[in-house]
Amino acid sequence: MRILFQIRPILAALRSHKTAVLLLVLEIALTMAVLGNLVFIVYGTMQRSHTPTGVAESQIGVIQSIGVIGQDNPGTAAGNIAVLRAVPGVMEAAYGGPPLWYAGANPIFLDPARKQAAAQAYEFQGSQGLVSTLGLRVIRGQLLQQDQLPVAAKITDSTEFPVLVTQALAAHLFPSGGALGHLIYDGGSNPMRIVGIVDHLRGGITGRTNDDYSIVAEYLVGAQNLGGGFMIRVKDPAQLPRVLRAAAAALQKANPGHVQSKLFTMAELRANYFKSDLAAGRMLVAIIFILLVVTALGVSGLASFWVQQRRRQIGMRRALGATRGDILHYFQMENLLIVSGGVLLGALFAYALNLFLMHRFELAHLPSHYLVVGALALWLLGQLAVLGPALRAAAVPPVVATRSV
Repeated sequence: MRILFQIRPILAALRSHKTAVLLLVLEIALTMAVLGNLVFIVYGTMQRSHTPTGVAESQIGVIQSIGVIGQDNPGTAAGNIAVLRAVPGVMEAAYGGPPLWYAGANPIFLDPARKQAAAQAYEFQGSQGLVSTLGLRVIRGQLLQQDQLPVAAKITDSTEFPVLVTQALAAHLFPSGGALGHLIYDGGSNPMRIVGIVDHLRGGITGRTNDDYSIVAEYLVGAQNLGGGFMIRVKDPAQLPRVLRAAAAALQKANPGHVQSKLFTMAELRANYFKSDLAAGRMLVAIIFILLVVTALGVSGLASFWVQQRRRQIGMRRALGATRGDILHYFQMENLLIVSGGVLLGALFAYALNLFLMHRFELAHLPSHYLVVGALALWLLGQLAVLGPALRAAAVPPVVATRSV
């Protein structure tokens, strides 16, 4: 309670240093605004980097095999899949690409006229065995049945594709339920009938709501000479690198007219996908650290200046009976009031900055608990920064009051 009686004289003292106090409050406010948003961005990036795609990532490897123009190639798509499945350690193989690889969402329509898109969804199309190679889990409906798949060589504009959709996309397209059996359409000509629903399949991990909006379709490949991505799924994740190299060698032997431009596991694909985001996150962490150090130096420097300037005043207070603790608490309370002013103003700045980032960069809304944590951090930082000058002030002896008389 004793310290509370010092608030009025502290405010009176601060009014005599309006410019310095205002500058320090603005510095703390800007730190609060930037700190809250940067921590939000960094934490969001870390969360996204650990978000699962919904496929059996630890078991999947990809081989990109591309035909060379002018080169004859005896291999066929069906033959290539058979070659891959015959490699020891391979559990399943298919022609197609995994999530996070050239991922892009397409407009999905509920009406064949395609007048208004109902959603933006990722589409995964590939050969027979694509669903089991990805390790998707059907939670309603049925798996894609091989005897119902369209034959690649006979696909026309009117060929209907049986498809699986994620439960997030099904709930978005048909909020009242009953997605199974409905026809949906993409920008192409072929209608797609929903026969099953899988739990999750994220084509990209961007933090947007449509990350988990995905469609999976299979078709029967045969004697086509297809280039592109071939995926394998292994039984033992620990053996994936070795089995992937063996599968790539077998595929190359069956396709002498192809070149293999890429060979990677899903773990490597994920690391590469988030490489730039994590690098930017590390840079933002460095900026946060520098910002906090500069703010702490500002608080400490101004407090040190005021202690030096008030030595005679402090000595007089000590001579009149003030204890060391009173002097220490005076400077701590003074700092608390200044930092609190900066925190309150900084909260407004933080929301304004967040609105700008939402508008320009599609950043999510800043949750209020980030501001609470930011305020606590700045209060703690302020108290630590002022502790040294406050202790020096508390050590000023009463005799100082008489030295300048």
